[in-house]
Amino acid sequence: MKTLLFFLFFASASSLSASVAPDSTKQKTPSVQVTGDVSLSTGFYALRGLEATRPLLNPWGLSGEFSLSSRSGWVVPVQLLWSSETQRFRQPYNQVGASPRFREWLVLHGGYRNVVFSPLTLAGHTFLGGGIELNPGVLRVGAVVGKFNRAVNANFADPDRVATFGRSGYSAKVGLGNQRSYLDLIVLRVADDAQSIRVDSLPQLAPAENVVLGLSGRFQFSKKLSVEIDAAASAYTHDSRTDTVATLTSHDERFRYLGQLKNLFTARESTQIYTALQAQLNYRGRWADLKLRYKRTEPGYTSMGAYFFQTDLESFTAAPALKLFHKRLNLRGSVGWQHDNLLNQKKTRTDRLIGSLSVSYASKKDLTIDLSYSNYGITQRAGYRPINDTMRVAQNNRTLTGSVFKLWAGQTTVHTVTGSATYQELQDLNPFTADLNRSNNLNYTLNYMLEHLVANFDLNLGYGYTHTTGFDMSSAFYGPSLEIGHRTLRNKLAIRLTVNYLESLETLTDLSESGSVVSTGLNLSYQLTPVHRLSLNATNVQSRGLQSFCEQQGSVQYSMSF
Repeated sequence: MKTLLFFLFFASASSLSASVAPDSTKQKTPSVQVTGDVSLSTGFYALRGLEATRPLLNPWGLSGEFSLSSRSGWVVPVQLLWSSETQRFRQPYNQVGASPRFREWLVLHGGYRNVVFSPLTLAGHTFLGGGIELNPGVLRVGAVVGKFNRAVNANFADPDRVATFGRSGYSAKVGLGNQRSYLDLIVLRVADDAQSIRVDSLPQLAPAENVVLGLSGRFQFSKKLSVEIDAAASAYTHDSRTDTVATLTSHDERFRYLGQLKNLFTARESTQIYTALQAQLNYRGRWADLKLRYKRTEPGYTSMGAYFFQTDLESFTAAPALKLFHKRLNLRGSVGWQHDNLLNQKKTRTDRLIGSLSVSYASKKDLTIDLSYSNYGITQRAGYRPINDTMRVAQNNRTLTGSVFKLWAGQTTVHTVTGSATYQELQDLNPFTADLNRSNNLNYTLNYMLEHLVANFDLNLGYGYTHTTGFDMSSAFYGPSLEIGHRTLRNKLAIRLTVNYLESLETLTDLSESGSVVSTGLNLSYQLTPVHRLSLNATNVQSRGLQSFCEQQGSVQYSMSF
């Protein structure tokens, strides 16, 4: 089915462009131009030495991206992904899809697609189906329909397999405007099919249903000032087998609005309605920028057209920026406040004060210096019950980071030195728990890179160190790294060798444990022709310590670009 979809898109685009193109005998350029790349890979993977030894695996995969362009204005991008690993995952890896586009006002969707109508409604969830987006003039219309989850039956012999219902639905939007300023009204309806899996998979599952109404807009008042806003209300039924709500007025005030959506949604005893809102004001000046953000997402808000939301959160953020000395000196800051327990359903409420500042300077002599500081403060207050001061959370998490980049460029060589250091500190402000929660972390890296332009040789040397301390524990990880690359045979053959060594020392109370990890890798890439390339890659990881193991993997890849 997926392969058939791919060839249908290819054939339809070719026939369409050929039908509208002039006589090829009068034109030097072809009516359809095809560009893209495709790669076929296989390899092996083995892990030995641990208690749960993994068997030898030999995965293979086929992937590609194509773009078909016609003189009439059609552009047909196609993505292809075919893999041997399909049985243990809810969303299959074998995916074919395309979104043909005609000029700037028509887009078609087919196959496996990720479409975004707004961040709170249809927000990039993969579905198998079709859709269309039309933008003629100031009218904005879009619709998609398809399968959002495939049905997976429970398998007691495979406890890692999670049973899921087949899930299908649609989403549509209508609005006015253009890319600079627009206002869209969006609806999404997705539901589980209770008959899509076996009866023995049902006891732990309940078929769900979701309807989301959203509003998304952007208003560009001038070149400097713009406003973005997204709002949505989600009615989520956790079990579509429960009884319908007899009297809407006897429930939450929001249920009253469902009376106007009888053809779209049926309110049930397990239905919950939550809202979400986010807005942002943007100002971009010649030497200063400013962003003001507001976000409010009620607990339990979800959309079957998206994968994840951070819920039970209200936040205010201001992010100014300054550009000085012809943009060589940049200062950026951010200060915000956020809290949870929006509906007073928790015993305590947590408040967070967030602040950060970064300074970046770039000289005329290829020197760049970056400094940043951030502080995240957390405090708690009573919710619907009093809070015990002994267990009250009051903490500061501070981070200080600095990095330096310096480049020396000659006629035949380029030298680069980079260094970075990061210090993190967790400070507990509650005297009853301060000793148990203290934590400090120090990390620094130093790297030198040499590139010889004539000999086609490059060398990369690095060293890293990380040290973490806490209550009755400490750990240190440190070691060097080496990477060597060389291009030969008229730059057709590229050879790259990597070696990394990591030493570790961990202490817990009076017990100490040391270990080491040696990682080696080799990559060979040969340009067979200007279009065809063959690559070989192999890595070996040897770990010694409390859990010793050996991990080996390799791959062979053939790729073609046209």
